[in-house]
This record gives sequence, C-alpha cells and structure tokens, in this order.
Amino acid sequence: MKNWKIWIFLGSIASLLAAFLWLNFRIAASNTKAEMHITTASIGEGLPYSMQRRGKINLALIGEGPLIAALQNALVSEINKAGIGESELVRGIESKYPSPVLVIKLGSPKLLWTPFFATSQFTIQAGYSSVGNTAFVGETPVTIDNRDGPALNMYGEYEVRDSSWGLMSRPGYYQILADYVAQQIVSALKDLYGVST
Repeated sequence: MKNWKIWIFLGSIASLLAAFLWLNFRIAASNTKAEMHITTASIGEGLPYSMQRRGKINLALIGEGPLIAALQNALVSEINKAGIGESELVRGIESKYPSPVLVIKLGSPKLLWTPFFATSQFTIQAGYSSVGNTAFVGETPVTIDNRDGPALNMYGEYEVRDSSWGLMSRPGYYQILADYVAQQIVSALKDLYGVST
C-alpha cells in the first residue's frame, strides 16, 4: 500500500515536470524591451509592384533551437494577419528570390527559465528586400536594383531584454519572446507597406 502511494507521488511529479518542459502555457507578466536600429533604402517612385499586390513574402530564418521555432510560427501568424502578404517559409538562403524576402538571424540567446521567473537577452537581425535580393545577409556592400521598377530594402537590429514573472512552461516563455519580436518586426514591415496599425 505504501509503495503504491510513492509511485503515484513520483508519477505526479514526473507529469508536472513534463508539462512545464513540453506544453505551451503561460499566465505571466512580462517586461520585454528592445533597442532597435532600423534603416531603409529605396530607389524609384512609389511602392514596388511586388508590395502593391500583397503577394508572397519569402521568410528565411537563420538560427537553431526552440526560440527560432517559436519565432517562425509567430512571424507567419503576424505577417498573414497584417495584410501585407502571405508568408512562405524557405529553407536556406538563396542570393535572389522571385518575390520579396524577409531574412531573420537570431543571435545566441542568454536565457534563464524557471516555472515562476524567466529572464533573457538576445539579438535579432531582420532584413527585407522587395526585389528578393539577400545581399544584406553577407559582408558585401548592399546594392538596390530597380530595373523592374521601384525597390525597397529594410534592415533592422534588435537587442531584446526580457524579465517575466508568473506561471509559465518553457515553450510558453519562448512564445512570449517570439510574439514580442514578431510584432516588432511586422510593425516595421507595415510601415514600409504603408499599412496603418
């Protein structure tokens, strides 16, 4: 009888631990801030046709781990509901895409998570090209080609810091960070597209 109670207790602890490590839930207050540096460059008059028609936006993410996976989902959701186009995930980076491209690079995050408190600091680089050129990812100077009409580039660097309190699983905490970053990046894109917030 005594062993049975011990096994139930241990099973409950294991289930609780698994829930905090694998399920996505959060009841938390977050203090998330980002120091942002965003530059844009355009050539030609008016909005590029690729942006006017609100077509496909290629989305390439560089980085590994659960935060980049959460950011991928958050960006797809934010882009699709922002009214600027439909996102399409691409694997790897090509030098040129036939439609606009948004490239996201995640730096190595410094992160401490507990079920009741979490803190993190990381960098994100975001680059957008209306003509699908990914030269801004490399070390070479960026050029804008307007042979097919107006072109627009955006490049942003985000230094993100967060402290969160409450009850949150590890995936839930990654979701808090990803949602915030996706909102910041898509807000900059909406400014480019002339979409009111």
